[in-house]
Amino acid sequence: MGRVQPASTTYKDWVGTAAAEDSIITGSGDLYELAGLNRDQWSILSIDAFAHSHGQEPSWHVHVYAFDRAAAEVTSHADLKRLAAERGSLPVTDILLHDVDLDAVIRCTKVIHVQLSSPHFSDLDIVETRDHPIQR
Repeated sequence: MGRVQPASTTYKDWVGTAAAEDSIITGSGDLYELAGLNRDQWSILSIDAFAHSHGQEPSWHVHVYAFDRAAAEVTSHADLKRLAAERGSLPVTDILLHDVDLDAVIRCTKVIHVQLSSPHFSDLDIVETRDHPIQR
């Protein structure tokens, strides 16, 4: 069906990176539960969140790409890495999470960090810091 592709937009005014940590405390959300997956069987290997807004309430499309460890008889992280090295990729299931927005995904994390920058200027030196509005 095809490989998971990097995030992209038509004009690419900003491009970047993102990182997140899973939350393991009681009371936070559970991404596996949002996706209807059993943690003992599946590994979520990628999260893809896309929104369209144009000044309106955003319309979110959240996907997870999950690997079925039970079907592949993979029982350890080392086995998963070995399989990826042997195949050159991992076969995943693309699961569209209906009625899920980025807030729901964030509630499943300890921290999430997204950074977008102009693709034309990647080396930036901070020479001043400000708050807006000014904080007292």
